[in-house]
Amino acid sequence: VADMCDFAFLNRLSPSGQPWWRHVESTPPAEDGDGRPVGAWGECMNSAVIFEFVHPDGCDEPGYEDDGACGQVIAYCSQLGYDDWVGILERGEEAARAELEEAEFDGEGLFFLSHRAPNGLRWRDYCGRLPPLHDQQGLVNGAWGDCITAAVIFEHQNPDWSRLPQYEEDGPAGQVIMFCERCGHEGSLDALGRTEELTHEALNDGRRVPVFNRIYQPIVGLQEAQVVGGPPPEPSGRKKAVLVGCNYPGTKAQLRGCINDANTWKSILERLYGFESRDMLMLLDEDGDPRTHPTLDHMRQALRWLVADARPGDMLFFSFSGHGSQQRSRDPGEEDGLDEVLCPTDYASSGCLVDDELFDLLVTPLPSGCKLTIILDCCHSGSAVDLPFVWDDGWRMTPGACLTAGDVQMFSGCEDSQCSMDASRMGRPAGAMTSALSEALEEDPNPGYPELLDRLRDILIDRNFEQRPQLSSSQQFDPRGKQFSLCEGAIANGHAQLGRTAVRRHEERPTAFFFLW
Repeated sequence: VADMCDFAFLNRLSPSGQPWWRHVESTPPAEDGDGRPVGAWGECMNSAVIFEFVHPDGCDEPGYEDDGACGQVIAYCSQLGYDDWVGILERGEEAARAELEEAEFDGEGLFFLSHRAPNGLRWRDYCGRLPPLHDQQGLVNGAWGDCITAAVIFEHQNPDWSRLPQYEEDGPAGQVIMFCERCGHEGSLDALGRTEELTHEALNDGRRVPVFNRIYQPIVGLQEAQVVGGPPPEPSGRKKAVLVGCNYPGTKAQLRGCINDANTWKSILERLYGFESRDMLMLLDEDGDPRTHPTLDHMRQALRWLVADARPGDMLFFSFSGHGSQQRSRDPGEEDGLDEVLCPTDYASSGCLVDDELFDLLVTPLPSGCKLTIILDCCHSGSAVDLPFVWDDGWRMTPGACLTAGDVQMFSGCEDSQCSMDASRMGRPAGAMTSALSEALEEDPNPGYPELLDRLRDILIDRNFEQRPQLSSSQQFDPRGKQFSLCEGAIANGHAQLGRTAVRRHEERPTAFFFLW
């Protein structure tokens, strides 16, 4: 895989520590309700506008002779085949440029905290609700560690940042430290300053930064719901899907049927439920195009694309076929805790997608009346998304559950203590869950929930599989009187308060540790 692209600006570092071209390559631009780009492309365009703003006379570095940073972002988007979305970037450039030209010092000196964290939240909203985590090296990790790292990267990529009025009093890293003090974390300031210092040294030496993306720190706390109850919304007609298949070719973890599973779901969504190909992202690790490989960063960006500007009546779909596992929590405050994880194709080098982060990327952003269906065909997947309600002839609420506004239903390949097995579909390798559920939906795309669950279990029993598929949900409803549909029947939020009061940890299952490193 190439380490450089043809556009000088795209070779600069993004806040993730990767070059921009790699950070944005896997998804087309997405927009918010105001028509502005969000996610990786939105961050990239904002950074390009800042780069041009602090180089008003043009950049004397090689690679900018023919086009500026913003033009290069748009050209790269077009080069990737995302021409239909170029207008989003053009509107984003115009809006970001206008904001910078009209900007004044805001009096608070916290402009950098308005940038977004990898989970899509603004740093101010994310870090402001969490205590700093100190690791064994005396550095700050978790949310605050990621924030100070992103600030230092920003400073390195924009060495003339002091030209911006938002930073006339203090630089990005200084603003993070100031905000930490204002949040009452004076005891963490020395460690945060040390983390900043070592991050500067690592970037100067071309080494890996010390703490970024090592620990995901979920927000704990409750807030009042904006919408409670009411009639279900009418379908908006907007449909989006992310389909992930990880076969892990050439590794000890290699599987055979996971890419077939992703292709099966693509066919079903198109033929039975009216999804269009342009509204589906497929991440497959046997494709010759590395920008569509299901790496950890690509999976994060795809999920942010999926939920961007989600509205009541939207219908979303996410499937993952690959390895599920457990890993010991890296949170120093949870030394004995375990995280459920999904294993991306680069798990050995980048790590896994932990359940708390998956939940905050995929479930937390959804508004009341937006429907998301999740299919996980992997081992130990029963609580891999940690939805609060599990169906077992009645809803059982899981301990430490997080309540959210959207309508999310998940069919997992097995219960937490079970492994999801390989099967075949039409003579090709496939996951047992995907094979059974796709067969049931081919027979009847809109069955009653009892009929669907019974049919799933009958198919698996007939094929001599012991695994038991599991239904979990973000909202309680009566499955006995409801039809299953991917495109209709969204449920309005029924929770007066949203959020979590504790972080859930899981019991150890020895069979889940095959992929721990």
